[in-house]
Amino acid sequence: MTTKLSNNKLLSLVLLLIPLALIYVPFAKFPWHIGGIGLVVLLLTWLQDRNLKALNFKTITGKTILTAVALWIILELCMDFIIQPLITRILNEPADYGVFAGLEGKTKTYWKMLGYMWISAAIGEELLFRGYVFAQLKKIIGDQKLLSILISAVLFSVPHLYQGTAGLITTFIFGLAFGFIYIRYQNLYLNIIVHGLIDSFFLTMAYLGYLSFFG
Repeated sequence: MTTKLSNNKLLSLVLLLIPLALIYVPFAKFPWHIGGIGLVVLLLTWLQDRNLKALNFKTITGKTILTAVALWIILELCMDFIIQPLITRILNEPADYGVFAGLEGKTKTYWKMLGYMWISAAIGEELLFRGYVFAQLKKIIGDQKLLSILISAVLFSVPHLYQGTAGLITTFIFGLAFGFIYIRYQNLYLNIIVHGLIDSFFLTMAYLGYLSFFG
């Protein structure tokens, strides 16, 4: 019975849509909204497969951490000095990060936001948009890696519409990168670390008053 449920494409589509729909239902405030959806993802995965193997929670080793740091540096350099400036130039507008402007110089708020970010973005978003979305897409469309990466990146970027067109495109490209990393290494923890480091750098720059660096 479990195997039949696990391999049912229609059921997988429904299970995919449930947590995605919850993104747009404000049942809790940041960061507990995405954090709560993460718990829903764990529950649905367990009910479907009777285990969490599909989410690729692999062992964290020293090599995992070093790989994550190296990928973060490469991705950060490419996005900050090549891709994001190019997007800004083409669209003639920077991404709208105004919501983070009030973070400058506020130490208590900074540390609070940093913790919240790891719960919501690093853990919650990677659990949903990489671990869960890829697992369900594999059951729906098979092992079509490039298509899964594209769909996941689109789903990941849409909730960031508040950042404007430039921010939406930037997030989409980050989504593509996160998807390729996930497919390559098949370790959700590695994705969580990379995502967390990227957002930690962003929040730190906002705290130091260098938010314009990303524009």
